[in-house]
Amino acid sequence: MDNYYEKVRKVLIIVLFCNLFIGLAKVLYGINSNVLSITADGFDSLLDALTNLVGIVAVYISGKPSDAEHRYGHSKVETFASILISFTLFLVAYEIITAAFERFFNHVIPEISLATYSVLIITLLITVVVSYYEKKLGKKFNSDLLISDSEHIKSDALATGVIIVSLIFIQNGLIWLDPILSLGISILIIRTGLSILYSNVHILMDRNIIESQSIKNEINNIYGVYDIHNVRTRGTKSAVYLDMHMVVNDNISVNQANQISNTVKNTLYHKFPEIKDILIQIEPNSGIYDKYNHFE
Repeated sequence: MDNYYEKVRKVLIIVLFCNLFIGLAKVLYGINSNVLSITADGFDSLLDALTNLVGIVAVYISGKPSDAEHRYGHSKVETFASILISFTLFLVAYEIITAAFERFFNHVIPEISLATYSVLIITLLITVVVSYYEKKLGKKFNSDLLISDSEHIKSDALATGVIIVSLIFIQNGLIWLDPILSLGISILIIRTGLSILYSNVHILMDRNIIESQSIKNEINNIYGVYDIHNVRTRGTKSAVYLDMHMVVNDNISVNQANQISNTVKNTLYHKFPEIKDILIQIEPNSGIYDKYNHFE
């Protein structure tokens, strides 16, 4: 398995155990103290753990090499896992909304103590650290899955912060704030889910990954390159496929043109390690009629 996928898998395993601990702590305490928002937030964390398991399986499949039926590999399985995370968020939001409306008509006074705040503050700190850790490594590894999951966890941290504030109001007799803030948490969760869905659907639609101008800037000064155009990139942030047209002098040999092409490829592979394959169409500097540019 590629080293990238092994690193992502290890991160997900660490996050998985953290989510299990956070989720169980919140659910058990929330049920015992009759605080709906804590229980709902705990189930959200447990669902995070489930999506981590799905992510681990997805990363394993994504790491498989290309075959006769999947010439570009299996990297987009990771994208599908990210989209699945968004739908699990919608499911959690639905469950929270349902429970909140039930609580409106069935007022239960929660038991709030120093232990309540201790559980919430400790789990909040762990959640913040885990979200920061996963997002940092997600950016380092160019992993859409880790970045999406870190956003999911960040929404958990925000929800826990809202709950802490709500408990202060509840202690002052404003019991109705518990279901209302639960609805607020659900809205935040839906918003995060839509953001994750939006970014990953673009990947499935082959949105450009690397700016064309950035590619052009890297090879502008390579000897023998007259011009480049029709630059396109597709794939995921960790597995990019690039194709472009490169214009060379009419009078050079095929061998010379191939040497220039290899220099361009090596330069781009070095600058953009996420690129897995480059396809270059070589053209003479006369008679070009298919040129289009999308340089940002």
